[in-house]
Amino acid sequence: MVVAREGVPVSREARGGPGLAIIQVLTWVMLALFLTFLIALAILNGTPNSVINVGVSIASQWVPAALFWLVVYRTGFARWDVIFAAIGVTFSALGDTYYALAMDKTGQLEFPSVADIGYLLFYPFMIAAVIALIRHQRGGFSRSVLLDSAVASLGSAAVLAVVLSPVLTDSLSGQSSFSNIVAALYPLLDVIIVAAVIGVAASPSLEVGRRWGFLVAGLLILAAGDVAYALLEHYAGYEAGTPLDAVWTLGLVLLTFWVLGQQRTLEKGSRSAFLLPVPAIAVVAGLAVLVLATQTEITALAIVFAAATVALAAVPMMLRQAMLSRLLDGQRSVVRQLEELDRAKSEMMSTVNHELRTPLTSIRGYVELLMEGEGGAITDEGQKMLRVVDHNADRLENLVNDMLTMSRLDTASGALSSRPVDLVSLLDTVEISLRPFAKSRDVEILIESEDVEAVITGDRKQLERAFTNITHNAIKFTPEGGSVGIELEAEASAVVVRIIDTGIGIPERDVPLLFGRFFRASNAQSEAVPGTGLGLAIVRGIVVAHGGAISVASTEGIGTTVRIELPLATVG
Repeated sequence: MVVAREGVPVSREARGGPGLAIIQVLTWVMLALFLTFLIALAILNGTPNSVINVGVSIASQWVPAALFWLVVYRTGFARWDVIFAAIGVTFSALGDTYYALAMDKTGQLEFPSVADIGYLLFYPFMIAAVIALIRHQRGGFSRSVLLDSAVASLGSAAVLAVVLSPVLTDSLSGQSSFSNIVAALYPLLDVIIVAAVIGVAASPSLEVGRRWGFLVAGLLILAAGDVAYALLEHYAGYEAGTPLDAVWTLGLVLLTFWVLGQQRTLEKGSRSAFLLPVPAIAVVAGLAVLVLATQTEITALAIVFAAATVALAAVPMMLRQAMLSRLLDGQRSVVRQLEELDRAKSEMMSTVNHELRTPLTSIRGYVELLMEGEGGAITDEGQKMLRVVDHNADRLENLVNDMLTMSRLDTASGALSSRPVDLVSLLDTVEISLRPFAKSRDVEILIESEDVEAVITGDRKQLERAFTNITHNAIKFTPEGGSVGIELEAEASAVVVRIIDTGIGIPERDVPLLFGRFFRASNAQSEAVPGTGLGLAIVRGIVVAHGGAISVASTEGIGTTVRIELPLATVG
Protein backbone atom coordinates (compact mmCIF):
# COMPACT_ATOMS: atom_id res chain seq x y z
CA MET A 1 0.00 0.00 0.00
CA VAL A 2 1.29 3.48 -0.92
CA VAL A 3 -0.06 6.93 -0.09
CA ALA A 4 -1.17 9.49 -2.66
CA ARG A 5 -1.40 13.24 -2.14
CA GLU A 6 -3.89 14.51 0.47
CA GLY A 7 -3.13 11.38 2.51
CA VAL A 8 -5.44 9.10 0.52
CA PRO A 9 -4.11 5.52 0.54
CA VAL A 10 -3.93 3.89 -2.86
CA SER A 11 -3.07 0.32 -3.74
CA ARG A 12 -0.04 -0.24 -5.94
CA GLU A 13 -2.28 -1.90 -8.49
CA ALA A 14 -4.26 1.36 -8.73
CA ARG A 15 -1.30 3.05 -10.37
CA GLY A 16 -1.41 0.84 -13.43
CA GLY A 17 -0.98 -2.81 -14.32
CA PRO A 18 -3.51 -5.40 -15.47
CA GLY A 19 -6.44 -3.62 -13.76
CA LEU A 20 -6.19 -0.72 -16.16
CA ALA A 21 -6.25 -3.01 -19.20
CA ILE A 22 -9.36 -4.79 -17.87
CA ILE A 23 -11.11 -1.45 -17.37
CA GLN A 24 -10.31 -0.37 -20.91
CA VAL A 25 -11.70 -3.63 -22.34
CA LEU A 26 -14.86 -3.50 -20.22
CA THR A 27 -15.45 0.14 -21.18
CA TRP A 28 -15.53 -0.80 -24.87
CA VAL A 29 -17.78 -3.78 -24.04
CA MET A 30 -20.16 -1.45 -22.16
CA LEU A 31 -20.39 0.92 -25.13
CA ALA A 32 -20.93 -1.98 -27.55
CA LEU A 33 -23.71 -3.39 -25.34
CA PHE A 34 -25.43 0.00 -25.12
CA LEU A 35 -25.37 0.52 -28.91
CA THR A 36 -26.58 -3.06 -29.49
CA PHE A 37 -29.37 -2.60 -26.96
CA LEU A 38 -30.45 0.75 -28.44
CA ILE A 39 -30.47 -0.46 -32.05
CA ALA A 40 -32.24 -3.72 -31.16
CA LEU A 41 -34.98 -1.92 -29.21
CA ALA A 42 -35.55 0.40 -32.16
CA ILE A 43 -35.81 -2.51 -34.56
CA LEU A 44 -37.95 -4.78 -32.35
CA ASN A 45 -40.27 -1.87 -31.36
CA GLY A 46 -41.66 -3.69 -28.31
CA THR A 47 -41.61 -7.21 -29.78
CA PRO A 48 -40.48 -9.66 -27.03
CA ASN A 49 -36.97 -11.06 -27.60
CA SER A 50 -35.27 -13.03 -24.85
CA VAL A 51 -31.75 -12.35 -26.14
CA ILE A 52 -32.23 -8.58 -26.05
CA ASN A 53 -34.73 -8.19 -23.19
CA VAL A 54 -32.90 -10.64 -20.93
CA GLY A 55 -29.31 -11.29 -22.06
CA VAL A 56 -28.26 -7.86 -23.36
CA SER A 57 -30.36 -6.05 -20.76
CA ILE A 58 -28.71 -7.87 -17.83
CA ALA A 59 -25.22 -7.53 -19.34
CA SER A 60 -25.69 -3.79 -19.88
CA GLN A 61 -26.29 -3.47 -16.12
CA TRP A 62 -23.57 -5.75 -14.76
CA VAL A 63 -20.69 -4.56 -16.95
CA PRO A 64 -20.98 -0.98 -15.56
CA ALA A 65 -21.35 -2.43 -12.05
CA ALA A 66 -18.11 -4.38 -12.59
CA LEU A 67 -16.37 -1.18 -13.72
CA PHE A 68 -17.56 0.61 -10.59
CA TRP A 69 -16.08 -2.10 -8.35
CA LEU A 70 -12.81 -2.11 -10.31
CA VAL A 71 -12.49 1.61 -9.60
CA VAL A 72 -13.24 0.91 -5.92
CA TYR A 73 -10.36 -1.59 -5.97
CA ARG A 74 -8.00 0.75 -7.82
CA THR A 75 -8.62 3.53 -5.30
CA GLY A 76 -7.72 1.21 -2.43
CA PHE A 77 -11.28 1.10 -1.01
CA ALA A 78 -10.59 4.60 0.32
CA ARG A 79 -13.07 6.67 -1.70
CA TRP A 80 -16.49 6.47 -0.02
CA ASP A 81 -18.17 8.33 -2.85
CA VAL A 82 -17.03 5.60 -5.27
CA ILE A 83 -17.99 2.80 -2.84
CA PHE A 84 -21.50 4.18 -2.24
CA ALA A 85 -22.02 4.67 -5.99
CA ALA A 86 -20.86 1.09 -6.67
CA ILE A 87 -23.32 -0.28 -4.09
CA GLY A 88 -26.18 1.76 -5.59
CA VAL A 89 -25.40 0.59 -9.15
CA THR A 90 -25.17 -3.01 -7.91
CA PHE A 91 -28.64 -2.84 -6.32
CA SER A 92 -29.99 -1.40 -9.57
CA ALA A 93 -28.40 -4.27 -11.50
CA LEU A 94 -29.94 -6.80 -9.09
CA GLY A 95 -33.36 -5.24 -9.58
CA ASP A 96 -32.98 -5.30 -13.35
CA THR A 97 -31.79 -8.93 -13.26
CA TYR A 98 -34.81 -10.00 -11.23
CA TYR A 99 -37.16 -8.13 -13.58
CA ALA A 100 -35.59 -9.65 -16.71
CA LEU A 101 -35.74 -13.21 -15.33
CA ALA A 102 -39.18 -12.99 -13.67
CA MET A 103 -41.17 -11.18 -16.37
CA ASP A 104 -43.59 -13.15 -18.53
CA LYS A 105 -43.28 -13.75 -22.27
CA THR A 106 -44.88 -10.41 -23.06
CA GLY A 107 -42.38 -8.53 -20.92
CA GLN A 108 -44.82 -7.92 -18.07
CA LEU A 109 -44.10 -8.25 -14.34
CA GLU A 110 -46.49 -7.63 -11.50
CA PHE A 111 -45.94 -4.13 -10.10
CA PRO A 112 -44.64 -3.49 -7.55
CA SER A 113 -42.23 -6.41 -7.25
CA VAL A 114 -38.94 -7.42 -5.62
CA ALA A 115 -37.20 -5.68 -8.54
CA ASP A 116 -38.44 -2.32 -7.23
CA ILE A 117 -36.53 -2.88 -3.97
CA GLY A 118 -33.26 -2.97 -5.91
CA TYR A 119 -34.26 -0.02 -8.08
CA LEU A 120 -35.29 2.16 -5.13
CA LEU A 121 -32.18 1.34 -3.08
CA PHE A 122 -30.14 2.89 -5.89
CA TYR A 123 -31.22 6.38 -4.75
CA PRO A 124 -30.09 6.56 -1.11
CA PHE A 125 -26.69 5.16 -2.02
CA MET A 126 -26.24 7.66 -4.87
CA ILE A 127 -27.25 10.47 -2.51
CA ALA A 128 -24.65 9.17 -0.05
CA ALA A 129 -22.11 9.11 -2.90
CA VAL A 130 -22.77 12.77 -3.74
CA ILE A 131 -22.43 13.76 -0.06
CA ALA A 132 -19.19 11.77 0.27
CA LEU A 133 -17.85 13.36 -2.93
CA ILE A 134 -18.43 16.85 -1.57
CA ARG A 135 -16.87 15.99 1.79
CA HIS A 136 -13.87 14.41 0.04
CA GLN A 137 -13.25 17.48 -2.08
CA ARG A 138 -14.11 20.19 0.44
CA GLY A 139 -14.31 18.63 3.88
CA GLY A 140 -17.79 19.93 4.69
CA PHE A 141 -20.77 22.00 3.60
CA SER A 142 -21.34 25.73 3.52
CA ARG A 143 -24.61 27.57 4.10
CA SER A 144 -24.61 28.85 0.53
CA VAL A 145 -24.39 25.29 -0.85
CA LEU A 146 -27.24 24.11 1.36
CA LEU A 147 -29.42 27.08 0.39
CA ASP A 148 -28.67 26.65 -3.32
CA SER A 149 -29.52 22.97 -3.03
CA ALA A 150 -32.76 23.76 -1.19
CA VAL A 151 -33.86 26.32 -3.81
CA ALA A 152 -32.96 23.93 -6.65
CA SER A 153 -34.78 21.09 -4.88
CA LEU A 154 -37.99 23.01 -4.33
CA GLY A 155 -37.97 24.49 -7.83
CA SER A 156 -37.51 21.11 -9.51
CA ALA A 157 -40.08 19.58 -7.12
CA ALA A 158 -42.63 22.21 -8.14
CA VAL A 159 -42.12 21.50 -11.84
CA LEU A 160 -42.25 17.72 -11.36
CA ALA A 161 -45.35 18.08 -9.21
CA VAL A 162 -47.08 19.74 -12.16
CA VAL A 163 -45.84 17.13 -14.63
CA LEU A 164 -46.74 14.24 -12.32
CA SER A 165 -49.95 15.82 -11.10
CA PRO A 166 -52.16 12.78 -11.91
CA VAL A 167 -49.82 10.32 -10.19
CA LEU A 168 -49.27 12.50 -7.13
CA THR A 169 -52.95 13.34 -6.80
CA ASP A 170 -53.86 9.66 -6.69
CA SER A 171 -51.07 8.73 -4.28
CA LEU A 172 -51.80 11.63 -1.88
CA SER A 173 -55.58 11.31 -1.98
CA GLY A 174 -55.53 7.97 -0.22
CA GLN A 175 -57.56 6.43 -3.04
CA SER A 176 -54.65 5.13 -5.08
CA SER A 177 -53.21 1.67 -5.01
CA PHE A 178 -49.88 0.77 -3.47
CA SER A 179 -48.48 0.49 -6.99
CA ASN A 180 -49.16 4.20 -7.63
CA ILE A 181 -47.39 5.13 -4.41
CA VAL A 182 -44.32 3.10 -5.41
CA ALA A 183 -44.44 4.62 -8.90
CA ALA A 184 -44.52 8.10 -7.35
CA LEU A 185 -41.47 7.28 -5.22
CA TYR A 186 -39.22 7.13 -8.27
CA PRO A 187 -39.59 10.76 -9.38
CA LEU A 188 -39.74 11.99 -5.77
CA LEU A 189 -36.42 10.33 -4.98
CA ASP A 190 -35.03 11.71 -8.23
CA VAL A 191 -35.98 15.19 -7.07
CA ILE A 192 -33.83 14.77 -3.96
CA ILE A 193 -30.76 13.43 -5.68
CA VAL A 194 -30.91 15.73 -8.71
CA ALA A 195 -31.51 18.74 -6.47
CA ALA A 196 -28.44 17.88 -4.40
CA VAL A 197 -26.29 17.48 -7.50
CA ILE A 198 -27.55 20.64 -9.18
CA GLY A 199 -27.25 22.58 -5.93
CA VAL A 200 -23.57 21.67 -5.78
CA ALA A 201 -23.12 22.45 -9.48
CA ALA A 202 -24.63 25.89 -8.86
CA SER A 203 -22.02 26.75 -6.23
CA PRO A 204 -18.72 28.04 -7.71
CA SER A 205 -17.07 27.71 -4.28
CA LEU A 206 -16.96 23.91 -4.53
CA GLU A 207 -14.36 21.83 -6.33
CA VAL A 208 -15.89 18.50 -7.18
CA GLY A 209 -13.19 16.89 -9.27
CA ARG A 210 -13.05 15.32 -12.68
CA ARG A 211 -15.98 14.49 -14.99
CA TRP A 212 -18.59 16.13 -12.75
CA GLY A 213 -20.70 16.81 -15.84
CA PHE A 214 -21.07 13.07 -16.55
CA LEU A 215 -22.48 12.49 -13.06
CA VAL A 216 -25.00 15.32 -13.43
CA ALA A 217 -26.03 14.30 -16.95
CA GLY A 218 -26.39 10.65 -15.93
CA LEU A 219 -28.62 11.44 -12.98
CA LEU A 220 -30.74 13.86 -15.01
CA ILE A 221 -31.30 11.25 -17.71
CA LEU A 222 -32.21 8.64 -15.09
CA ALA A 223 -34.67 11.14 -13.59
CA ALA A 224 -36.24 11.74 -17.00
CA GLY A 225 -36.62 7.98 -17.44
CA ASP A 226 -38.25 7.64 -14.03
CA VAL A 227 -40.75 10.43 -14.77
CA ALA A 228 -41.70 8.72 -18.02
CA TYR A 229 -41.97 5.40 -16.19
CA ALA A 230 -44.30 6.86 -13.53
CA LEU A 231 -46.61 8.40 -16.14
CA LEU A 232 -46.68 5.24 -18.23
CA GLU A 233 -47.43 3.14 -15.17
CA HIS A 234 -50.31 5.46 -14.26
CA TYR A 235 -51.94 5.71 -17.66
CA ALA A 236 -51.14 2.58 -19.65
CA GLY A 237 -48.76 0.35 -17.75
CA TYR A 238 -45.05 -0.07 -18.40
CA GLU A 239 -43.81 -2.65 -20.92
CA ALA A 240 -40.26 -3.95 -21.14
CA GLY A 241 -38.47 -3.85 -24.47
CA THR A 242 -39.35 -0.26 -25.30
CA PRO A 243 -36.88 2.56 -26.01
CA LEU A 244 -37.39 3.73 -22.41
CA ASP A 245 -35.09 0.88 -21.31
CA ALA A 246 -32.26 2.44 -23.37
CA VAL A 247 -32.73 5.77 -21.56
CA TRP A 248 -31.90 4.15 -18.21
CA THR A 249 -28.94 2.34 -19.78
CA LEU A 250 -27.61 5.63 -21.19
CA GLY A 251 -27.83 7.22 -17.73
CA LEU A 252 -25.86 4.31 -16.29
CA VAL A 253 -23.21 4.62 -19.01
CA LEU A 254 -22.72 8.31 -18.17
CA LEU A 255 -22.42 7.51 -14.45
CA THR A 256 -19.76 4.96 -15.35
CA PHE A 257 -17.77 7.56 -17.28
CA TRP A 258 -17.89 9.73 -14.17
CA VAL A 259 -16.56 7.01 -11.88
CA LEU A 260 -13.82 6.08 -14.36
CA GLY A 261 -12.52 9.62 -13.97
CA GLN A 262 -12.29 9.23 -10.19
CA GLN A 263 -9.52 6.62 -10.36
CA ARG A 264 -7.17 9.43 -11.45
CA THR A 265 -8.49 11.98 -8.96
CA LEU A 266 -7.08 10.77 -5.67
CA GLU A 267 -6.30 14.34 -4.54
CA LYS A 268 -8.44 17.45 -4.42
CA GLY A 269 -8.98 18.55 -7.97
CA SER A 270 -10.45 21.54 -9.69
CA ARG A 271 -14.01 21.47 -10.91
CA SER A 272 -14.76 21.36 -14.57
CA ALA A 273 -16.46 24.32 -16.26
CA PHE A 274 -19.98 23.23 -15.30
CA LEU A 275 -21.54 26.31 -13.76
CA LEU A 276 -25.19 27.17 -14.31
CA PRO A 277 -27.41 29.77 -12.61
CA VAL A 278 -29.52 26.93 -11.20
CA PRO A 279 -31.06 28.78 -8.22
CA ALA A 280 -32.17 31.60 -10.53
CA ILE A 281 -33.67 29.07 -12.97
CA ALA A 282 -35.44 27.34 -10.06
CA VAL A 283 -36.97 30.66 -8.92
CA VAL A 284 -38.22 31.36 -12.45
CA ALA A 285 -39.70 27.86 -12.58
CA GLY A 286 -41.41 28.45 -9.22
CA LEU A 287 -42.90 31.73 -10.45
CA ALA A 288 -44.08 30.02 -13.64
CA VAL A 289 -45.87 27.35 -11.60
CA LEU A 290 -47.58 30.03 -9.49
CA VAL A 291 -48.71 31.88 -12.63
CA LEU A 292 -49.93 28.60 -14.12
CA ALA A 293 -51.96 27.98 -10.95
CA THR A 294 -53.95 31.17 -11.65
CA GLN A 295 -54.98 29.86 -15.08
CA THR A 296 -55.60 26.17 -14.49
CA GLU A 297 -56.06 23.71 -11.67
CA ILE A 298 -52.86 22.04 -10.49
CA THR A 299 -52.03 19.98 -7.43
CA ALA A 300 -51.70 21.82 -4.12
CA LEU A 301 -48.31 20.21 -3.57
CA ALA A 302 -46.94 21.96 -6.67
CA ILE A 303 -48.19 25.32 -5.37
CA VAL A 304 -46.58 24.70 -1.97
CA PHE A 305 -43.24 23.78 -3.59
CA ALA A 306 -43.35 26.80 -5.91
CA ALA A 307 -44.19 29.27 -3.12
CA ALA A 308 -41.43 27.82 -0.92
CA THR A 309 -38.95 28.17 -3.78
CA VAL A 310 -39.67 31.86 -4.25
CA ALA A 311 -39.65 32.55 -0.51
CA LEU A 312 -36.44 30.64 0.18
CA ALA A 313 -34.66 32.38 -2.70
CA ALA A 314 -34.75 35.60 -0.68
CA VAL A 315 -32.66 34.03 2.10
CA PRO A 316 -29.38 33.58 0.16
CA MET A 317 -29.91 37.03 -1.34
CA MET A 318 -30.07 38.57 2.13
CA LEU A 319 -27.11 36.52 3.34
CA ARG A 320 -25.02 37.49 0.32
CA GLN A 321 -25.98 41.14 0.80
CA ALA A 322 -24.79 40.96 4.41
CA MET A 323 -21.59 39.22 3.32
CA LEU A 324 -21.03 41.86 0.63
CA SER A 325 -21.49 44.63 3.19
CA ARG A 326 -18.93 43.04 5.51
CA LEU A 327 -16.58 42.50 2.57
CA LEU A 328 -16.81 46.16 1.53
CA ASP A 329 -16.17 47.29 5.10
CA GLY A 330 -13.13 45.05 5.22
CA GLN A 331 -11.89 46.37 1.88
CA ARG A 332 -12.25 49.97 3.05
CA SER A 333 -10.27 49.14 6.18
CA VAL A 334 -7.55 47.49 4.09
CA VAL A 335 -7.43 50.48 1.73
CA ARG A 336 -6.98 52.83 4.68
CA GLN A 337 -4.17 50.69 6.05
CA LEU A 338 -2.49 50.53 2.65
CA GLU A 339 -2.76 54.31 2.26
CA GLU A 340 -1.17 54.78 5.67
CA LEU A 341 1.60 52.34 4.79
CA ASP A 342 2.17 54.12 1.48
CA ARG A 343 2.44 57.49 3.22
CA ALA A 344 4.84 56.03 5.78
CA LYS A 345 6.90 54.49 2.96
CA SER A 346 7.07 57.79 1.07
CA GLU A 347 8.07 59.70 4.20
CA MET A 348 10.72 57.11 5.01
CA MET A 349 12.11 57.21 1.46
CA SER A 350 12.23 61.01 1.57
CA THR A 351 14.05 60.97 4.91
CA VAL A 352 16.53 58.31 3.79
CA ASN A 353 17.26 60.12 0.53
CA HIS A 354 17.88 63.40 2.35
CA GLU A 355 20.19 61.63 4.78
CA LEU A 356 22.09 59.98 1.92
CA ARG A 357 22.74 63.29 0.19
CA THR A 358 24.78 64.67 3.12
CA PRO A 359 27.50 61.95 3.14
CA LEU A 360 27.47 61.88 -0.67
CA THR A 361 28.19 65.59 -0.82
CA SER A 362 31.07 65.07 1.61
CA ILE A 363 32.44 62.12 -0.39
CA ARG A 364 32.36 64.00 -3.67
CA GLY A 365 33.90 67.10 -2.10
CA TYR A 366 36.88 65.25 -0.64
CA VAL A 367 37.36 63.24 -3.85
CA GLU A 368 37.51 66.51 -5.77
CA LEU A 369 40.06 67.93 -3.29
CA LEU A 370 42.20 64.82 -3.57
CA MET A 371 42.10 64.92 -7.38
CA GLU A 372 43.25 68.59 -7.23
CA GLY A 373 46.23 67.61 -5.07
CA GLU A 374 45.06 69.22 -1.85
CA GLY A 375 46.05 66.12 0.10
CA GLY A 376 49.43 65.73 -1.51
CA ALA A 377 50.76 64.27 -4.72
CA ILE A 378 48.80 61.33 -6.12
CA THR A 379 50.12 58.87 -8.66
CA ASP A 380 48.49 58.37 -12.04
CA GLU A 381 47.09 55.03 -10.84
CA GLY A 382 45.60 56.80 -7.81
CA GLN A 383 44.01 59.41 -10.08
CA LYS A 384 42.33 56.61 -12.08
CA MET A 385 40.93 55.12 -8.89
CA LEU A 386 39.62 58.50 -7.72
CA ARG A 387 37.89 59.02 -11.09
CA VAL A 388 36.14 55.66 -10.65
CA VAL A 389 35.03 56.69 -7.16
CA ASP A 390 33.82 60.06 -8.47
CA HIS A 391 31.94 58.43 -11.35
CA ASN A 392 30.12 55.98 -9.07
CA ALA A 393 29.41 58.67 -6.50
CA ASP A 394 27.82 60.63 -9.33
CA ARG A 395 25.68 57.60 -10.26
CA LEU A 396 24.65 57.16 -6.63
CA GLU A 397 23.75 60.83 -6.34
CA ASN A 398 21.59 60.59 -9.48
CA LEU A 399 19.81 57.57 -8.01
CA VAL A 400 19.19 59.42 -4.74
CA ASN A 401 17.85 62.41 -6.68
CA ASP A 402 15.55 60.13 -8.69
CA MET A 403 14.23 58.46 -5.55
CA LEU A 404 13.70 61.85 -3.91
CA THR A 405 11.80 63.11 -6.97
CA MET A 406 9.56 60.04 -6.99
CA SER A 407 8.87 60.51 -3.29
CA ARG A 408 7.95 64.16 -3.81
CA LEU A 409 5.64 63.30 -6.70
CA ASP A 410 3.85 60.79 -4.43
CA THR A 411 3.26 63.25 -1.59
CA ALA A 412 2.11 66.80 -1.03
CA SER A 413 5.75 67.84 -0.89
CA GLY A 414 5.83 67.27 -4.63
CA ALA A 415 3.57 70.26 -5.32
CA LEU A 416 4.78 72.03 -8.46
CA SER A 417 5.30 75.74 -8.90
CA SER A 418 3.04 77.41 -11.46
CA ARG A 419 4.83 79.92 -13.63
CA PRO A 420 5.05 80.63 -17.37
CA VAL A 421 7.64 78.39 -19.04
CA ASP A 422 8.93 78.91 -22.59
CA LEU A 423 9.47 75.41 -23.97
CA VAL A 424 11.68 76.62 -26.83
CA SER A 425 14.14 78.12 -24.36
CA LEU A 426 13.85 75.11 -22.08
CA LEU A 427 14.66 72.64 -24.88
CA ASP A 428 17.66 74.74 -25.91
CA THR A 429 18.92 74.48 -22.33
CA VAL A 430 18.44 70.70 -22.39
CA GLU A 431 20.36 70.42 -25.69
CA ILE A 432 23.26 72.53 -24.38
CA SER A 433 23.53 70.49 -21.16
CA LEU A 434 23.54 67.16 -23.05
CA ARG A 435 25.77 68.26 -25.93
CA PRO A 436 29.01 66.96 -24.32
CA PHE A 437 27.40 63.57 -23.61
CA ALA A 438 26.09 63.32 -27.18
CA LYS A 439 29.49 64.31 -28.59
CA SER A 440 31.22 61.63 -26.51
CA ARG A 441 28.94 59.05 -28.14
CA ASP A 442 29.10 60.56 -31.64
CA VAL A 443 25.37 61.23 -31.64
CA GLU A 444 23.91 64.36 -33.22
CA ILE A 445 21.10 66.33 -31.52
CA LEU A 446 18.71 68.14 -33.88
CA ILE A 447 16.09 70.62 -32.64
CA GLU A 448 13.22 71.75 -34.85
CA SER A 449 11.41 74.60 -33.08
CA GLU A 450 11.68 77.59 -35.45
CA ASP A 451 8.77 80.04 -35.48
CA VAL A 452 7.01 78.15 -32.69
CA GLU A 453 5.67 79.95 -29.65
CA ALA A 454 5.02 77.50 -26.86
CA VAL A 455 4.48 78.90 -23.39
CA ILE A 456 3.00 76.64 -20.77
CA THR A 457 2.28 77.03 -17.07
CA GLY A 458 4.35 74.82 -14.81
CA ASP A 459 7.55 74.11 -12.92
CA ARG A 460 10.54 74.84 -15.15
CA LYS A 461 12.97 72.86 -13.02
CA GLN A 462 10.83 69.70 -13.07
CA LEU A 463 10.03 70.04 -16.79
CA GLU A 464 13.71 70.47 -17.58
CA ARG A 465 14.39 67.30 -15.58
CA ALA A 466 11.72 65.39 -17.55
CA PHE A 467 13.00 66.44 -21.00
CA THR A 468 16.60 65.87 -19.91
CA ASN A 469 15.76 62.32 -18.81
CA ILE A 470 14.03 61.52 -22.10
CA THR A 471 16.74 63.03 -24.30
CA HIS A 472 19.53 61.45 -22.22
CA ASN A 473 17.86 58.05 -22.64
CA ALA A 474 17.56 58.60 -26.41
CA ILE A 475 21.29 59.42 -26.69
CA LYS A 476 22.27 56.52 -24.43
CA PHE A 477 20.43 53.95 -26.55
CA THR A 478 21.52 55.35 -29.93
CA PRO A 479 24.63 53.79 -31.53
CA GLU A 480 27.54 55.90 -32.80
CA GLY A 481 26.74 57.91 -35.88
CA GLY A 482 23.05 58.08 -35.01
CA SER A 483 20.88 61.08 -34.27
CA VAL A 484 18.29 62.33 -31.79
CA GLY A 485 15.66 64.76 -33.03
CA ILE A 486 13.56 67.06 -30.87
CA GLU A 487 10.45 68.35 -32.64
CA LEU A 488 8.20 71.05 -31.20
CA GLU A 489 4.73 71.64 -32.58
CA ALA A 490 2.07 74.01 -31.25
CA GLU A 491 -1.59 73.05 -31.64
CA ALA A 492 -4.81 74.88 -30.77
CA SER A 493 -4.67 74.35 -27.02
CA ALA A 494 -1.59 72.21 -26.50
CA VAL A 495 2.03 71.84 -27.45
CA VAL A 496 3.48 68.53 -28.62
CA VAL A 497 7.13 67.58 -28.20
CA ARG A 498 8.53 64.51 -29.95
CA ILE A 499 11.94 63.05 -29.08
CA ILE A 500 12.90 60.76 -31.96
CA ASP A 501 16.02 58.59 -31.94
CA THR A 502 17.62 56.07 -34.29
CA GLY A 503 18.56 53.75 -31.47
CA ILE A 504 18.12 50.07 -30.65
CA GLY A 505 14.36 50.38 -30.14
CA ILE A 506 12.19 48.61 -27.59
CA PRO A 507 10.62 45.12 -27.87
CA GLU A 508 6.88 45.39 -28.49
CA ARG A 509 6.01 43.36 -25.37
CA ASP A 510 7.97 45.82 -23.19
CA VAL A 511 6.39 49.07 -24.43
CA PRO A 512 3.26 48.96 -22.18
CA LEU A 513 5.51 48.46 -19.12
CA LEU A 514 8.00 51.26 -19.76
CA PHE A 515 6.56 53.73 -17.26
CA GLY A 516 6.60 51.30 -14.36
CA ARG A 517 9.06 51.97 -11.58
CA PHE A 518 12.36 50.10 -11.86
CA PHE A 519 11.28 48.50 -15.14
CA ARG A 520 13.96 48.17 -17.82
CA ALA A 521 13.44 46.89 -21.35
CA SER A 522 14.71 43.37 -21.94
CA ASN A 523 17.19 44.39 -24.66
CA ALA A 524 18.63 47.11 -22.39
CA GLN A 525 19.28 44.47 -19.76
CA SER A 526 20.74 41.96 -22.22
CA GLU A 527 23.18 44.59 -23.58
CA ALA A 528 24.08 45.70 -20.03
CA VAL A 529 23.18 49.34 -20.61
CA PRO A 530 23.39 51.05 -17.19
CA GLY A 531 20.24 52.52 -15.63
CA THR A 532 17.84 52.30 -12.67
CA GLY A 533 14.49 52.07 -14.46
CA LEU A 534 13.20 55.20 -12.69
CA GLY A 535 13.75 57.77 -15.45
CA LEU A 536 10.57 57.21 -17.44
CA ALA A 537 8.47 56.78 -14.29
CA ILE A 538 9.69 60.21 -13.13
CA VAL A 539 9.00 61.73 -16.55
CA ARG A 540 5.47 60.39 -16.59
CA GLY A 541 4.84 61.67 -13.07
CA ILE A 542 6.01 65.17 -14.01
CA VAL A 543 4.04 65.24 -17.26
CA VAL A 544 0.83 64.02 -15.60
CA ALA A 545 1.29 66.54 -12.78
CA HIS A 546 1.30 69.27 -15.46
CA GLY A 547 -1.97 67.97 -16.95
CA GLY A 548 -0.21 66.39 -19.93
CA ALA A 549 0.09 62.97 -21.53
CA ILE A 550 3.01 60.84 -22.68
CA SER A 551 3.21 57.88 -25.07
CA VAL A 552 5.89 55.76 -26.70
CA ALA A 553 6.09 54.21 -30.18
CA SER A 554 9.06 52.01 -30.97
CA THR A 555 10.34 49.46 -33.45
CA GLU A 556 13.14 47.20 -32.28
CA GLY A 557 16.33 47.82 -34.26
CA ILE A 558 14.99 51.03 -35.88
CA GLY A 559 14.30 53.58 -33.16
CA THR A 560 11.90 55.11 -30.64
CA THR A 561 9.60 58.13 -30.57
CA VAL A 562 8.44 59.60 -27.27
CA ARG A 563 5.47 61.97 -27.61
CA ILE A 564 4.70 64.47 -24.83
CA GLU A 565 1.64 66.70 -24.96
CA LEU A 566 1.26 69.62 -22.55
CA PRO A 567 -1.54 72.21 -22.32
CA LEU A 568 -0.66 75.73 -23.42
CA ALA A 569 -0.86 78.57 -20.92
CA THR A 570 -4.24 80.29 -20.93
CA VAL A 571 -4.32 83.95 -21.85
CA GLY A 572 -6.13 86.21 -19.42
